[in-house]
Amino acid sequence: MLADSLVEEFEIREDEPWYDQQDLQQDLHLAAELGKTLLDRNTELEASLQQMYATNQEQLQEIEYLTKQVELLRQMNDQHAKVYEQLDVTARELEDANQKLVVDSRDSQQKILSLTETIESLQTHIDELQRQVEELKNSAQGRKKERSEQTRSVHSFSCLKELYDLRK
Repeated sequence: MLADSLVEEFEIREDEPWYDQQDLQQDLHLAAELGKTLLDRNTELEASLQQMYATNQEQLQEIEYLTKQVELLRQMNDQHAKVYEQLDVTARELEDANQKLVVDSRDSQQKILSLTETIESLQTHIDELQRQVEELKNSAQGRKKERSEQTRSVHSFSCLKELYDLRK
């Protein structure tokens, strides 16, 4: 029963309009305000979209720029790596050459020491020979002097003998 009464209450009467003019005005006014709000919101969203698009374009340009910078840095890094490799090779070659020079220097020092010892030995030998030559000279002069004295002695002796003989 209750349902029947409710249905009766909501039944549309054909002679009465189902809408009220004032409600319709109010609904139209609300729809207009809603439309205006939606239009304003749409305008704001479009402006925001334009701003985001502009920001996106700027970011894309910055990304392109940074990508180019990264590529340049990679190229520079590759070049530096090649230079460092070459420097390493050169450093190894110089180290090898240095080691060879150290060995050559040691060999030269040994040779210098050996030659110095030989020179000292020869100098000692020369000094000994000079001493012997001096001794021989002195010995020869001493013999010469002796001979000279012997000759004088013999000559003096012969003179004395003659004198002795003459006295007799």
